[in-house]
Parts: sequence; C-alpha cells; structure tokens
Amino acid sequence: MLNGGFEFISGKEFILFTLKRSQKDVLSLSVIIYLQKVYRIVINTKQKKIAILTTFLGCLFLIVFFSNKTLQFLVKDKIWAHKINSIKKLNKASTTYPGVELDVVYYNNYFDVNHPPDKSNNLKLEEYFLSQKTHENRLYWIDFKNLNKSNHINSANKLDSLVKHFTINKKNVIVESTNAFFLKSFFHKGFPTSYYLPINLHLLNKEELKTTIHIIRDNIDSNNNTYISSNYKDYNILKEYFPNQKKLCWFTTIGSMNKFKARLLLYKTALDKNVEVLLIPFH
Repeated sequence: MLNGGFEFISGKEFILFTLKRSQKDVLSLSVIIYLQKVYRIVINTKQKKIAILTTFLGCLFLIVFFSNKTLQFLVKDKIWAHKINSIKKLNKASTTYPGVELDVVYYNNYFDVNHPPDKSNNLKLEEYFLSQKTHENRLYWIDFKNLNKSNHINSANKLDSLVKHFTINKKNVIVESTNAFFLKSFFHKGFPTSYYLPINLHLLNKEELKTTIHIIRDNIDSNNNTYISSNYKDYNILKEYFPNQKKLCWFTTIGSMNKFKARLLLYKTALDKNVEVLLIPFH
C-alpha cells in the first residue's frame, strides 16, 4: 500500500516503515517495487536485519537525493521560485525563497504580469511591487516576453520609474529576454540583464549546434548583458562553450530524461560557481 509511504508484509509478520515526504519529492514506483522484491527475498534469512537497514538507508537516500529541499540546503541563496505570476504566490514564495521569477508583457505603458498564452489576470507590475514594499531585499528575475524595437526604450524608462518609486535596488531586478540587443536599454540604466538562449541545445545535431553556438557567441560579444540563461538540460553545453559566462538556469520538469541522470545534472548545475540562480517549480 502506498499512502505517503509504503508497507512490507510477509506471512504472519507485519513490518511497517513509513516515509513522510512532501509532494515535491520524487520517488518512482518502480524503485519502491524493486526494494520490496529485495526485501522479500531475504525476509526469512539471517540477513533480515541487514535487509531492513539497507532498505531504510536506500529509501532515505532517495528521498534526500530527489528532494528540492536538499538543493535549498546546499545552495540556499541560488534557489529561486519559478513562475510567480500572482500576488498570492508571491506572498507565499517570499517566506521560503530569496528571489522569484515572473513573466511580463509590455503594452499601453504598463507591464502585465503574465505568461502568454495564459489568460491575463490584469495584474500590473506596480501592484506586484507594492505587495512587497516591506521586503526591500526581495530579488526579481523578470522574463520580458515581448521586448522589441518598438518598446525597448519606453519599457526601460517605465521599469526605471517603478523601481525608483518603490525604492527597489536596480541590482535586485534582473531583466531577461531572447532579444539580446534590445536589453541594452535596461543595462544602460543599471539593471542586470540576461540573454535567454535558444532552447533545447542538447537536442541539436552537430551542425545545428555549431551554427547556433556561433549565433549565440555573436550576440554575447555584441551586447553587454550580465548573464546568459537557459534550461538546466543545456548546462553541459553551456559549460563547454561558455565556461566563464555568468549563468541563470531553471528546472521545471525532468521530462523524458532518466531521473537519476537528470538529478545529477541538476546538482552539477546548482553547484557551479558561475551559475548564480537556479529556478525550481513552486506549488
């Protein structure tokens, strides 16, 4: 039976071992089934106590290994909350994380906190900042979804005005966009900026990757952005081609990757001194 834990039953003997874990912890059913099989093989032998201890330690390791709380323990200042696009989420995340990532769309001289194609909640960035007026050290990563030639100057002026109004340190507000060139308007006003790299670099073939890396290098060399940002799945490529570049990364889902390999890559990413922020899912 699985209900926040698992039980081992063999004949007349009944041994209960419950693992209390949050919904955020990832422990695959296949691992539990495997451990149960191992346990049953030795249950009637002299190795019974060893089996219990091994099972216990194995499960404890898996829970710790797959827990996002472990990441927070190891690199607390680096772990920020992903996609915090409502004040309710913001207030909750603020009790646990030093920084938050939010998405914005700019039009009609205001920033709408929203991640297209999600339906807008009509939450303005000034309302978002206002809710945190007592948290002067709150850190923000703003994913600017529609930065372009027609709005980069006005949007930079607007953000500059907002942070001054709410007395927010500009160094605490990272502005990110796929458009490396137009981020210069924010960079020149004193905001840290991040060039959002093309996605899924790890899925490209050799020639595709070579071409894409060349484009990325040109954008990095031509623009004075503070960071490059990408999914943690592309970390090994970033490490190989841009080892000394300061990076921002995010982890949302494991997807089709092997769970253990994905987790090892996540730890590798988090522990890299040049990775300054790692976003994790917030529920």
